[in-house]
Amino acid sequence: MPIIAPSSSLPTTATGGWRETAPARFLIGPGLLVFLLTALAGYEAFLLFTVFGPTEGGPFAAFVRDFQLWCYRGDPRTGGISWMAVSVMMFEPIFVVGVAALLWRRVFAQLARPRVWLAHANAAAAALAVVALSVAGLFYFATVDAKRAAELPPFPGERIRVQLALPAAVLADQKGKEFRFADLQGRVVLVTGVYAGCTTACPEILLEIKSLLAELPAAERAELSVVALSLNPEYETAALMDLVTEAQGFTHPEFRYVNGHEPAAMHALLRDLQFSATRDPQTGIIDHANLFLLVDRSNRIAYRFTLDPRHRAWMREALRSLLKETHVGTASAS
Repeated sequence: MPIIAPSSSLPTTATGGWRETAPARFLIGPGLLVFLLTALAGYEAFLLFTVFGPTEGGPFAAFVRDFQLWCYRGDPRTGGISWMAVSVMMFEPIFVVGVAALLWRRVFAQLARPRVWLAHANAAAAALAVVALSVAGLFYFATVDAKRAAELPPFPGERIRVQLALPAAVLADQKGKEFRFADLQGRVVLVTGVYAGCTTACPEILLEIKSLLAELPAAERAELSVVALSLNPEYETAALMDLVTEAQGFTHPEFRYVNGHEPAAMHALLRDLQFSATRDPQTGIIDHANLFLLVDRSNRIAYRFTLDPRHRAWMREALRSLLKETHVGTASAS
């Protein structure tokens, strides 16, 4: 069956032929291309705004930031985006309109005349209205989702509490002093994992610890100890760990940065506590879990949290509840 390209000069008949109603003239004439090209221009302008728009401050910053995160594979730690993803988003509609222009090439040639655009100003206005409504819809639903995400569920408390024994490993802290978890029985302990050369997650982990300590009253803070496990046991010496600790503003013995006497034993401890750490052989960067363990006064792991926004709120409530406890059971090592 031969394919007849759309044309504004198709015949019309009163019985069974193509009738040139207003919608028909729009579909086969330059009006449709005016609509498509205007919609394309509006859409591309919107994409440019999401690429180069502000991500801090202003009413649209959160929307731009979230759009980059989900559509451009954005990295919230560095603010970078995937330019390949940007290219795909921007060139897909251009391709579609290009195909339409190829099929309607005779009609497309008419768009070189300004009077054709003026004659179809309503089509251009309709296209801009469609784009504006679509963008407004995206912004509305993004705002609603952000509000829902901000409404964190209540802390489950005892329902998610565990009682896991801590390993009886013998470690050494940044001052070269011997350390065992059992030494802290009777205190509440926050355990995490970091390494000196980390420039991504570890600074955020340390910042979270500073925030937690700053929020506690002096009496409660005096009952809390922080233990940071070295995720790079082959290279981190006591001198290096002490330098990092002092640079971060932490004090001993409130903050203990510890490493094993043997790297293999330290890696075994990290695995036991599920601080998964994998080194990239090419870059040396260690990919690791952003994990926080809360240990109760009986020297047992009570809660496990991450840097997830919900977990951050829960970690504070869990920490306060553990600090209020006075009972100390008998710790058992494994």
